[in-house]
Amino acid sequence: MVFAFVGVAAIGGYGAASRSANYKPATASVVMIDRTCNFTETTTDENGKKTMRGVTDSCNSTGEWGKVREERSKRVSGKATVHLQYIAPQDGEAHTAQLKFTGGDDEFYEIKAGDQIKVLVRNDDLDKVTLA
Repeated sequence: MVFAFVGVAAIGGYGAASRSANYKPATASVVMIDRTCNFTETTTDENGKKTMRGVTDSCNSTGEWGKVREERSKRVSGKATVHLQYIAPQDGEAHTAQLKFTGGDDEFYEIKAGDQIKVLVRNDDLDKVTLA
């Protein structure tokens, strides 16, 4: 039991050390988000018959994006490409990068254009980031 705990702690410590050796923290601005949603709406008629209707479109085109997470009559999946701009701490220059999310990620719903988010900038490629 103790061996398993030590092994897990060692792996976690290696991951943290690897991140700090290969990345530097930065704050990025969300410039633009390309979101495509797959909406499946379920309705029930007066006879109790359920009908499902699927739509794939820009998430903003429905006019309901702000409340879609709370709705129980709609199931949403999709993809988002978040375009970022930041100053890389490694060279002090402006860079751009992208992060990709799916409908299963909280960030898919929560991140908005203009937000400031914490990222880690790769040391070997300053145009690649990951969430901090």
